[in-house]
Amino acid sequence: MAEAVEAVRLGFREWGENPQLNAPRRRIHIPSGVRVSVHQGGVPAAKATGLMTHCEWVKPMAAEQVYPRLNPPVIVLYDSAEGELKGVIIGEITCAELPDNIAVTGLRTAATSAVGTDLLARPDASSIGIFGAAGQAKNHLLAMMQVRKLKNVKVYSRNPENRRKFAEEMGPLTNLNITPVSSPETAVRGADIILTATNSSVPVFDGNWLEPGQHVTTIVGSNVGLVKGGFTAAKRREVDDATLARSHVHGIVSIQQAIQDEQADIFDPVNRGVIKWEQLIEIGAILAGDNDGRTKAEQITFYKNNAGQGVADVALGALVLEKVRKKAGGQWLDV
Repeated sequence: MAEAVEAVRLGFREWGENPQLNAPRRRIHIPSGVRVSVHQGGVPAAKATGLMTHCEWVKPMAAEQVYPRLNPPVIVLYDSAEGELKGVIIGEITCAELPDNIAVTGLRTAATSAVGTDLLARPDASSIGIFGAAGQAKNHLLAMMQVRKLKNVKVYSRNPENRRKFAEEMGPLTNLNITPVSSPETAVRGADIILTATNSSVPVFDGNWLEPGQHVTTIVGSNVGLVKGGFTAAKRREVDDATLARSHVHGIVSIQQAIQDEQADIFDPVNRGVIKWEQLIEIGAILAGDNDGRTKAEQITFYKNNAGQGVADVALGALVLEKVRKKAGGQWLDV
């Protein structure tokens, strides 16, 4: 996980320095509920450019979004100097700590969340309240451990059995004190970092519970294609307007992505005047030294990991390809 976080950090830093290195994620949906996503990016420092594409069968519900079938993603890598095909990676990339933990682009998502959290959370943050207890939440806890010295973890899931299992599995793995809690408010109160890693389609906590100095990271993306295609009635969001209104610093992966996808957590609140576009700070801009992010310990900070970006996928893919080459693994294709 530590290597994954640093690879993704490199991708975003380079994108922050050169806006031409990345394009917003694009998606199409067909009537069966199957969607295809494409993420394009280039990371010259990793000597790679290319794309990642993945496909899922999506079933929107009133309060959540479920995936009856998850299919292996594919990363296509080209040499960034001359454009030669370097390799094709088929399958979900996982971290060594959780090799069998399969979530939709789980490693990249968690690493992206960790990079933004590292830039915006208080340096002395040591406790975290987690919403969600499945694959994304597990990856995210490991990722957060790479950027902060965590001591205490609270986990909330609507299903008591799921949060109990999360604590039982992740406690020994992380050597952390993980406490399952029975209410969303308990997860928020007193935590330095609040992380929402759920499949929810509605806000999971009340932003009025937030306390000075806290940081919020949220990952639910957009389902605008499903809404416009008539597959579901409402757009998804994980946080409410109060969270945005009370935050002093608003970090985001991609403003262009939020606009393109009309994301309910960002696009709609801006249109209602809850926040302004100019308040949003892309993490690439912070990494490139163009913005400071958090400036005071008492500020409430917010970070929207609002869609996976190609620079992160290419950076991870290049790292994996290099490891495969060193081990003389993989399959050489005569093309």
